[in-house]
Amino acid sequence: MADIKNEVVFSKEQKQLIKGIVEDENFSHHDWTKEEQKEPLQALRKYVRSHYRVEQNAKCAYCRKDVSVQDPANCQIEHIAPKEMYKKYMFHPKNLCVACADCNSIKWKRDTIKPRSTGERKRYPSSSGAFLLVHPHFDDYADHIGIFRDRWYVDKTQKGHFTIGLCKLNQRSMDFGYPEPDEMMVLAEDL
Repeated sequence: MADIKNEVVFSKEQKQLIKGIVEDENFSHHDWTKEEQKEPLQALRKYVRSHYRVEQNAKCAYCRKDVSVQDPANCQIEHIAPKEMYKKYMFHPKNLCVACADCNSIKWKRDTIKPRSTGERKRYPSSSGAFLLVHPHFDDYADHIGIFRDRWYVDKTQKGHFTIGLCKLNQRSMDFGYPEPDEMMVLAEDL
């Protein structure tokens, strides 16, 4: 079962705000933080952040560490398919979640959607198979990634491997000299 069970639902007013932004002929990914729309967009971002913070139990979608329950600096709205590459999905509810500042900045604008051989996508993908990474709206994290001793991330699938590499999830453990887990110890711990 997917980690996020309920996507964010926008009100009529929020949908009108989003429609006005995306229908603008100069629409770009920079509109997420557009200064002219600062107040309404700030309220929309706060709403999205609050929804996914609760839905994700205040855990980052990628590293599973705690995100801030008050400060947006360490509870950032994450665009799973990067808004820089897929601006048409910028406000799509299933493209949004929350991530810690580290994962969000490391992942940044790296592509997460599998390439298609049949041209450009017209709609947001509707299944796990379209994504390279563990997608919180479609995937159960534990099916793809195990966490050993709350410090080492171990891949169980190709998607898990991609997500660990994409977000450099083991970087902290390597940087601070934690010994790498012995494969037999990991298996014995039964991730």
